[in-house]
Amino acid sequence: MKIKDRAKPALPPVPAGQYLAVCVGVYDLGEQYSEKYKNYSPKLMISFDIPSVTIEVEGKMEPRQLSREFTISGKNNSKLREFISSWNGTQYSDEAFGEFDPLSQVGKPAMINVLLNETGEYANINTIMPLFPGLPAPSTATPLRTWDMDHWDDKAFEELPTWVQEKIKKSSQYQKEHVPQTDVTVQPSAAVPQTGMQTFSPEMLAFMQQQMAQNSVVAPNNPTGVGGAPF
Repeated sequence: MKIKDRAKPALPPVPAGQYLAVCVGVYDLGEQYSEKYKNYSPKLMISFDIPSVTIEVEGKMEPRQLSREFTISGKNNSKLREFISSWNGTQYSDEAFGEFDPLSQVGKPAMINVLLNETGEYANINTIMPLFPGLPAPSTATPLRTWDMDHWDDKAFEELPTWVQEKIKKSSQYQKEHVPQTDVTVQPSAAVPQTGMQTFSPEMLAFMQQQMAQNSVVAPNNPTGVGGAPF
């Protein structure tokens, strides 16, 4: 068995080429940690249905879907700004793009160019452009969804695709604001020696109390009780 054989994607990749697509999801993922750069940065993910390419899921034919993730940045050379400008056919000024709401793109059609990675196992959205004039817009039955980390809604979060939820749960905002915090209060036993500078975890306290209880029993062949583990 080889790890690389088990780590291959479950589905075959979307073939390389140009496709009519429709945006079905724009998700604010919050601040995500980068192993490469060792820091957090705000991320946005845009998902597209490709109605002309389908796959069977639980006995039903569903359109293939591709997503692309961006760092949220208004800089002139940012990938997100370049992508949105090409998609909308608009060269934004710094001020105009700073006021732009990417969630407004959901439901909008596009022509996307798909490339495969160097191994041919994964498909990626390389470029995007608006539909040619007169070209019918593609349609899909997939629900259109958006997510804004600044306006948390439990019900809306539960309706997001599971894989999107898992990404959002990795954000710094989710970890700080939505991960349950449990405070454990431990009452120390009088049998356990206490010092002003030393603390014990609940597990260690339980272990120590168990050992003290065992050492208090005097066995017939050890009438003095000497030899117990000291604490």
